[in-house]
Amino acid sequence: MLRNNGLYSRELIGLFGKVKFKRTALKPADPESAKRLMELDSLKSIYPLDQFIGIDKLPFKITCEMMCEIAKEAVQERCYERAAQRIREHHHIDISSVQVEKVTDFVGACVLEEQRDIASYTKHSSMSAKVDERFRRKRENDILYLEIDGAYVHLRDKDGHDAWTESKHAIAFHSRDIVFDKDNGEEIHKIKSREFIGYIGTVDEFKYHFLALAKRHQCDKCTEVVVISDGAPWIHNMVDELLSKYTHIIDLFHLKQTVGKFVTAFVPGKKGEALADEVNNLIENGEIDKALEKLEKYKDKPLPKGTPNAYTYIVNNRDQMQYPFYRKMGYFVGSGAIESANKQLMQNRLKLQGMRWTTEGAQRMLALKSKFESKKWNDVVRIVREKVFGSDYEYIYSVKLHNPLTLHL
Repeated sequence: MLRNNGLYSRELIGLFGKVKFKRTALKPADPESAKRLMELDSLKSIYPLDQFIGIDKLPFKITCEMMCEIAKEAVQERCYERAAQRIREHHHIDISSVQVEKVTDFVGACVLEEQRDIASYTKHSSMSAKVDERFRRKRENDILYLEIDGAYVHLRDKDGHDAWTESKHAIAFHSRDIVFDKDNGEEIHKIKSREFIGYIGTVDEFKYHFLALAKRHQCDKCTEVVVISDGAPWIHNMVDELLSKYTHIIDLFHLKQTVGKFVTAFVPGKKGEALADEVNNLIENGEIDKALEKLEKYKDKPLPKGTPNAYTYIVNNRDQMQYPFYRKMGYFVGSGAIESANKQLMQNRLKLQGMRWTTEGAQRMLALKSKFESKKWNDVVRIVREKVFGSDYEYIYSVKLHNPLTLHL
């Protein structure tokens, strides 16, 4: 049995600021009723209005829309304090950096949970993943490009020990998303639309996130699938396991960087730059043996720390450096897009000076950054609503939207 215990105030933070209102509280009339209510719903009291409009389920006393807005600011800024400042400026809401961090972590946890669920479903199902409607199109003469790479992030474990751990990234885009133009006579390109994913973990964990990405972009229905990478063995082995038919290309941008670092380690200055350009031009023109001849005398010399052996690199990956054939086929051969992705996903938010992340905290921020950089933030809002309200959130919005307090939940 419940009794009316009068009106109680509540404050809710939404996109338009703070809303204060009063609503009736129903409390158990006796100890037996209190025990029963706790057993049934784990509640000490009931607020009918809160339940009717769904705000009884909101964490932090903040609407879903506003939680996502807070997380969006945190993703774009370099730290939570600056995000809190932007929220104060843009929304005139006084919020602490600690609260920004907690909200962002909650939103990131929701997104990461769905990402893991999709990867798990992909692992255990032979069916194609749900296709993103933005990429549903005629597949004739449509090439799907998948770029893959890894980057390291500084993490701290439960015992307080620091370690650099690899985060693995992938980008998916289509040939129709590449726009070519001229700038001072030089050909340039832009990728209009692409989807990012990132995951901190082993190849066995990452590969199903990657496969889900490929299936969302209908890898089995595109005319061709082209994988662009830096040639790391784990990438080749993973793609070979997951995709039945594909063309693997060494990113031309990465190749030129590798050759440049190697050559200038032995031949400094303009002579080294000229030799690196000559080697790269030979490879681009299909004369790989001549390029190796140019580098052969340096192949066994000791290298500075962090400098790759370009001779060995070319020998190991020459089958993925058939650039004249790729040009003939009209393939895009890379431009450092994945390197740019590493910067967008990691360096601008997760690898700033002095930062230390827990593995799970970094995973959640990376999941949010991937959605933001993919221009799929609407997905974040949907995921958080489903997490808070359950699968019935559409009913809540359609039936009860006439109540002003339900706006932007």
